[in-house]
Amino acid sequence: MNYLVLVKTVVDDNGKRNVIEKIPYDGEVSLKSAYELIGCEIIDIKEVPFHAIPLSDVIVFLPKMTFIFDDEFLLKHSKPVANEIASLAFGYGRLHDQCLCGNVLFCETNEEGENIPFDEIHANALVKQLKTLGNHVSEIKFSVQQPTMTFMEF
Repeated sequence: MNYLVLVKTVVDDNGKRNVIEKIPYDGEVSLKSAYELIGCEIIDIKEVPFHAIPLSDVIVFLPKMTFIFDDEFLLKHSKPVANEIASLAFGYGRLHDQCLCGNVLFCETNEEGENIPFDEIHANALVKQLKTLGNHVSEIKFSVQQPTMTFMEF
């Protein structure tokens, strides 16, 4: 069985919590399925290289993988909340200062440029590494960029 990994930040009456889901999936990840799984209408797709994240008592190694995320979240929400686990995995604080907000889908990209799910072994290893990141999010101060939109005259 193959899997996509979805990381969500849920904010409700009980506070904020991070949720990591393994979603059974076969074949190429279509735009339609990405929109449905993430819950948005405009996405961005970025491939992030293999990297290590040093934390207080552990180093988390993340494989090269593809992030599919909501590209309009900051425009739709007046009080955006960082998806802390996905932001750390994306390189927040080390590679750049961009927080990801909303649901984030993780997959692989093959040689043909198609987004495809992980096999079960890789999905399980990724979930384990993401849970380790989740145990350390309190060590990082997350600062979500201000939602802005500018118009240019031509």
